[in-house]
Amino acid sequence: MGSCGNPFLVRGIGQVLGIGMTVLPDETREGLLERLARLFVWIAGGLILACAVLVTLDVFARQFFNDNFFESFEITIYTYAVTVAFSFAFALTSKTHIRIDVIYGRLPDLYRALLDIAAVGMLSALAIVLGYYAWSTTLQSFSFPGPGRLGAVSASDLSVPLVIPQALWSLGLSWFALICVVYLVRALINLSRRNYRAVEKLIGVEQYEAELEDALAAAHTDSHAPGQDKLA
Repeated sequence: MGSCGNPFLVRGIGQVLGIGMTVLPDETREGLLERLARLFVWIAGGLILACAVLVTLDVFARQFFNDNFFESFEITIYTYAVTVAFSFAFALTSKTHIRIDVIYGRLPDLYRALLDIAAVGMLSALAIVLGYYAWSTTLQSFSFPGPGRLGAVSASDLSVPLVIPQALWSLGLSWFALICVVYLVRALINLSRRNYRAVEKLIGVEQYEAELEDALAAAHTDSHAPGQDKLA
């Protein structure tokens, strides 16, 4: 008998790329990449909260001991860079990036899908460029002669090897680029199937015009109710 390959590998690739699904397995259940993006953003939020505690402790240290015991300024800079880089992917999966939709909502489904794919395509290109230059900076810091084997270090009391925060920062941007490319592939697959609704659900701008019109119609009906006329 012939074999089409490892079924678990095929299923895993299909889950990542969204092949065989409209958007995700269903509209309420997140896929593997979406769950990872959410996990990373929770970790990022915890790290930012830890930085806030560290800064508070340093404020008290300056006030009562006239010294910085925790070096919160430098640690916070590294932490913010890493957490923001890892949070970009969640902004894409949760569709919280800002989009201007003045004309978008007036276009047919096909043209909206094409605009969505163009937007994610440009975002993918930007993410790849950012990741490339981030890794270039990391490798440059690693190759720079320093006191240890990890290359350049920060000019501070901590003397942090710069390759460590820069590598984490580069990983975050690479994760963002991966999510962008996967979402672009998913959208192109749905476009090829003429499933424009799936493209909008995946990367499109949510349209609230219908809900707004229903709410305004309901308010207009209530304002002309018989009881309201008597009160007037």
